[in-house]
Amino acid sequence: MDEITEVSHCHEQGICLSDCPNLRIVLVGVTESGKSAVGNAILGKKAFDEVGIKTRMSFPCQGLVRGQQVLVVDTPGWEWFNINGSSASVWSVKKEIMRSMSLCQPGAHALLLVVPLSFSFSQREHRAVEEHVELFGPEAWSYSLVLFTILNRKQLRGSTLKQEVELNMELHSLVEKCGGRFHALYRNPKAGQDQVAGLLAKIKKMMATNGETMLSSEVVLEQARETEKEELRRLEEEQKRDEKMQKVREAMKAKQLRRSRRRMDQQTLDEEEQKYSARYNNSIDQPLSGRSSVRQSCKQQ
Repeated sequence: MDEITEVSHCHEQGICLSDCPNLRIVLVGVTESGKSAVGNAILGKKAFDEVGIKTRMSFPCQGLVRGQQVLVVDTPGWEWFNINGSSASVWSVKKEIMRSMSLCQPGAHALLLVVPLSFSFSQREHRAVEEHVELFGPEAWSYSLVLFTILNRKQLRGSTLKQEVELNMELHSLVEKCGGRFHALYRNPKAGQDQVAGLLAKIKKMMATNGETMLSSEVVLEQARETEKEELRRLEEEQKRDEKMQKVREAMKAKQLRRSRRRMDQQTLDEEEQKYSARYNNSIDQPLSGRSSVRQSCKQQ
């Protein structure tokens, strides 16, 4: 009975760690948050493009890290402001983020939510992170850890990272949703500090809390397929609305053009009428002496 209960627990929570000895990590975050640099730091090599090159597709890379085989999957970042992007382009990014789970079969041990401390983190940013984490399903928060990227220690303004998190209500709320888990990667770590080893230790502690399970790729990808169907229906409806609105705008534009032409035609007619009236009035108002001289000239001829 005990053995059956243990197996059942594994199936309910995800995939047993013993089925997959490699550590699998997915990086999630906004554009320019430093995801690729984080991947390079974890693997200890230039595995991902780092500066000035936007990640457009989910991409995996594996390496031996502190004696542990680690697979890291980098994903495209989303934009804080989608000024010029369409709904279709936003969905394209989300779809590619979810595709990352097909690159870390049979599942991911950790979702690292990469947050640059240099960015302001308000309610808008908090909602954006939540929206993208939940692409992986409601269980995703149990496998998530907030990873701060810190370029300069001066960004801490003399306080500790923990104090910075506690002072920012939105950051504090995000960390709480991740079970209080967070870590930092500094560009210039202190001498002797092994930031990657510390990160792996926190991930393994999280894995122990999750009962040695992973976020199932099969479950997430199935949900992604269902989400895609709904999104395609929504985009199709949105496109139909846009086409209808475009037709309305074109009809209004044509109507305004016709009105403008009628006004111009009427203005031309009014101007011609005024010119004709002016010429007619001028001929009537011509002095009689002028007319007599004209008649006299005719008689002499």
